[in-house]
Amino acid sequence: MEENENSSIASLPEEEKKKKSKVGRIILWILLGVLIALILLAVGFGIHTYIKLKGMNEGAAPFEPVENMPSGYSEIVTPNVTLVPVLSPDDIDITVDYDIDIDPIESTDDPIFVTNPKDENIVNILMIGTDARGSERGRTDSMMLVSYNRATNEAKLISFLRDSWVYIPGRSSWNRLNTAYFYGGTGLLINTININFDLDIQYYMKVNFSSLERITDKLGGIDLELSEREVDYINNNGGELEDKGAGWYRLNGKQTLIHARNRKIGNGDWSRAKRQRQVMFAFLNRAMQEKSVGSLTSLVYSLMDDVETNLTPAQLISLAVDVVFGSELQLQNRSVPFEDTWEYAWEGRMAVIHVDLEKNAKLLNEYLYGEN
Repeated sequence: MEENENSSIASLPEEEKKKKSKVGRIILWILLGVLIALILLAVGFGIHTYIKLKGMNEGAAPFEPVENMPSGYSEIVTPNVTLVPVLSPDDIDITVDYDIDIDPIESTDDPIFVTNPKDENIVNILMIGTDARGSERGRTDSMMLVSYNRATNEAKLISFLRDSWVYIPGRSSWNRLNTAYFYGGTGLLINTININFDLDIQYYMKVNFSSLERITDKLGGIDLELSEREVDYINNNGGELEDKGAGWYRLNGKQTLIHARNRKIGNGDWSRAKRQRQVMFAFLNRAMQEKSVGSLTSLVYSLMDDVETNLTPAQLISLAVDVVFGSELQLQNRSVPFEDTWEYAWEGRMAVIHVDLEKNAKLLNEYLYGEN
């Protein structure tokens, strides 16, 4: 009996070792299972994010080789009408949008004709804001070029004035720049700017009024410095902003849209274009607050449903990371046409901006690429 007890006691450490080994293997398998689950979750989220990002490309304007460009498409034809100069600033109300009737039957969906980049380090993206409501195409209320230089981490924001009188390629006609989008969608708008100003834009991002409001609200609002008159304008148009006089304000989506469309205060569309660049800077400042690639990706992810673009998911994330986490970003901004290269004129009942296209193409290329 004593021997059996001694034998049992002697064998106990070995059994404990086996139990511990078995428990260790179970824990290892559990940890391995958790790790695999996390990897699958991360991969699944990555795939889901990629699919969502790809969704931003749905309906995007297609590319078309320049060899397929119709004959004469890029040749600027002399206008068959003579613009009547505005002799006095008092003869025109620059705070008014002068509408023109356009036959919807004339609308098409033009491709973006491929243009070789002038500088491999510079990425040009046209930011398009449309006044579309519902299923209608509408026109472009905002056309802003974001020109980003990867080598210098420098970004230039250029607003194209919507009333600029330009040649509409493929239509053998001249009209205001903001009508190009109505006639031929994003493709024709980009081709029009490239041909009139000798540029190489291939990419774009597009929002409409409703999506701008949603994007702003998803970000929790944006911070802008407003004059007292701008505060009054927002409130007089239903913005319901707490009036603290001139200073910094956090604007929600509705207030941001009212501010961005304001051409009543200041110098008409020139002041509106400046406000739109300020809104763009505010969005950029919001993105710069992100502290990691993960949080930046989540921010981009949250905005996917409200933006159309032909940038690939890889290009979007790469550009966002370069801009936010690169060296200190240098920012410049201006409007086109340049000073002393334009005049107000009448075309029928429309007030337009008569632009010296040759001078502006030269100055704009110098501004973007340093070309003489």
